[in-house]
Amino acid sequence: MNVAQLIAAGVAADEAGAIAARWNSVYDGIREELTARVKTARTLGGDATRLAEIRRELGQLDRCTHRACTQSPPGFSAHAALRLVQESLRYLPLDLQGNVHRLAARLADWARIEQDRAERERRARRG
Repeated sequence: MNVAQLIAAGVAADEAGAIAARWNSVYDGIREELTARVKTARTLGGDATRLAEIRRELGQLDRCTHRACTQSPPGFSAHAALRLVQESLRYLPLDLQGNVHRLAARLADWARIEQDRAERERRARRG
């Protein structure tokens, strides 16, 4: 994920840099941990379906191809990213969780901005 992709997807330039920096600092660690847990679960005969889904969807977010981001109008979905990041926290080691929490906080801030903007647009259309 890079700043240009986020700006093209509708994130404000000042926020896009902060989101991309946080994302890029933790994404590889999250992906590695989830991959290891999927392999372990499968080796032990467990069901790794949800872990694999989280890993896949985070990869889609990283490439800005996630279905929640490609809806009309296209844009980055902080809500989708926040949901997946929060869910991945259950599976991450403590040394990675602090940085992931900081990413979640940044995404939560942007999700609130998106929500407020959508509400203003709804009110403006009503009259």
